Amino acid sequence: MSDPPKRDDRTTVSPSPSRRAGEGAPPAGRDDATRWLPGSSADEAGRAGLTVPPPGAAHSGQARGPGAPPPPRAPSQGIQVGDVLNHIFEVKRFIARGGMGEVFEGCNVSSEERVAIKVMLPALAQDPNVIAMFRKEARTLTRIQHEALVQYRVLAQEPQLGVLYIVTEYIDGVSLADVLGTLRPGPEDQAALLRRLASGLRAAHALGAIHRDMSPDNVLLEGGRLAGAKIIDFGIAKDLDPGAATIVGDGFAGKLGYVAPEQLGDFGRAMGSWTDVYSLGLVMVAVAAGRDVQMGGTLVDAVDKRRAGVDLTPVPARLRGVLEGMLRPDPAERLRSMDDVLAALDRGAGFAPVVPAAPARPPDRVGRMPAAKPVLIAAGAGAAALAIVAAAFFLSRPGVPPATPRPAPTRAAAPTVAGPASPAEAARAAIERALPPVACSWLDIADLREAGGRLQVRMTGVADVPPRAQAEISRALSGAGIPAVDMDFSEVAQIQTAGCSALDAFRAIRAPGGGRLSVPQRTFEIEPIADQDYPRASRPVVEVSIGDPGKDFALAGIDPTGEITPQILGRAALGEAVRSSKKGEPVADLGEDRFRITSIVDQVGWSGYLLITGNGPFEPGLLAPPASARTPEWRQRFLAAARRGHWQAEMVWFKSVDDRPG
Repeated sequence: MSDPPKRDDRTTVSPSPSRRAGEGAPPAGRDDATRWLPGSSADEAGRAGLTVPPPGAAHSGQARGPGAPPPPRAPSQGIQVGDVLNHIFEVKRFIARGGMGEVFEGCNVSSEERVAIKVMLPALAQDPNVIAMFRKEARTLTRIQHEALVQYRVLAQEPQLGVLYIVTEYIDGVSLADVLGTLRPGPEDQAALLRRLASGLRAAHALGAIHRDMSPDNVLLEGGRLAGAKIIDFGIAKDLDPGAATIVGDGFAGKLGYVAPEQLGDFGRAMGSWTDVYSLGLVMVAVAAGRDVQMGGTLVDAVDKRRAGVDLTPVPARLRGVLEGMLRPDPAERLRSMDDVLAALDRGAGFAPVVPAAPARPPDRVGRMPAAKPVLIAAGAGAAALAIVAAAFFLSRPGVPPATPRPAPTRAAAPTVAGPASPAEAARAAIERALPPVACSWLDIADLREAGGRLQVRMTGVADVPPRAQAEISRALSGAGIPAVDMDFSEVAQIQTAGCSALDAFRAIRAPGGGRLSVPQRTFEIEPIADQDYPRASRPVVEVSIGDPGKDFALAGIDPTGEITPQILGRAALGEAVRSSKKGEPVADLGEDRFRITSIVDQVGWSGYLLITGNGPFEPGLLAPPASARTPEWRQRFLAAARRGHWQAEMVWFKSVDDRPG
């Protein structure tokens, strides 16, 4: 085994050409078994990996001089110096131990490139749930590519040692935390750093992950330069799906001094891209001040300090407006995404106050994740395309000023329940009265019950700003004199603002009571299926129960970007779909004017169905226009057609998940 390459502070080691795992003779004492987890193929495994250590690793990404003695090695039951993982990565020296595992310097045995290897603690590596989550996160982390983000190369399992480990880009540099007191960046340098870090986080968010632990410890400066800043340690990254779990769970993650208020329990604990916005704002305040922000202490202190607001005195005038927007305690009033941060930065100091509604963005400029291709299942072949894009949340482009508040929908409130017999019934009535005015939303009560002297309410559906919708419902309950309510919004997905005009129009004709459109369950597991185009997918099932053969209907798919695609426009199309189906798929006639529809979704995330009942015809251009055509004039024409045809709308949302190991 040759020595690792010498340190060169001027450059970052680049990945070597791809090499398949297991090529060449395996090291002595190891067999040929190599097992890679989804998201890190054997080809990916052959690339040189370079890693950055976790927070508190004391320059863990910084090379030592050749004469410096190695630090004392912490005891480990996992790997030892000299081990070769999967015949590719030799463990050279111990660097540090963090909350999730140990960090080692390593070397790619074929290319001699230095790497750093983060090995999960044995107790975690033996937990089946951790292994399952590890596999899920591999799919996201290995896809993150940006100059301001550490690049994750391999997430794998060593079969002989039974350890899970991560290999990422190795960076020679110091942490931002270690040089805060010596940096003297001017306003232009601070703006450039903010732009670089925000751009990197935008790339991560676009792939469905938030960091949740943004702090100076997790920013490495390659060569000690702000221009070489890279964000590290996405090991606790959380899927943007608000109901998703990670290898550290759904609870608190991050350093007390830099976490957002919602991570401390405020504002319904709703976390998303806005969470990283807040933490990045605190990092920039620390850079401007040349010291830690002192927003920690005890948990109570941390909460109180955030409610009181952050001192922006050290921040240059041109950045103060941007950081003020990033550091608003209420997520509903904060800059919502890194796109918004970059747009505010482009406008200079002129950050406009955030109105309660989220900023409107032109739909033809929406940036999205690679779309899945779910379809209705027909025996032996794909049938008509179903526009259900099961993805996470999507980010929009910068440069659009804040929107004016949207008008409330015109549909009348649900009738008041006279003399409710219990607090639960009173709460249900209050929520149903509160739902129609909640702009850009489609919300339903999934469950409402009393437990331990408190009411527990679980909501489902979509909203452009779930924390704002939750706050409006909470205010309605408080106004109705109903205290002690635990509100669960984990099944409420975020929809792009491009879908707001359509949601508001559909909500204006919402069927009171509903019941014609339903799903047997809220989540559907992705698993192997007998389909050559989609070998792994979920098979969501919805049931349409019209109950009146004389009433026409239209069914469409809707996704979190706001895109709508008609599927069945009228009874004639339904009859043709039933006749062309085999063994009841994709459409089965259940009798008594009830129908079961099966679709296929090959990517995790939320999807929805829209049902409109009444008298046709249902014109596709009126029912599902492109987002750019959903103007006030379209809304007027849609509502006029709805009045003529006595249309009523219903909607259901469900989620495709990949939670089972294997």
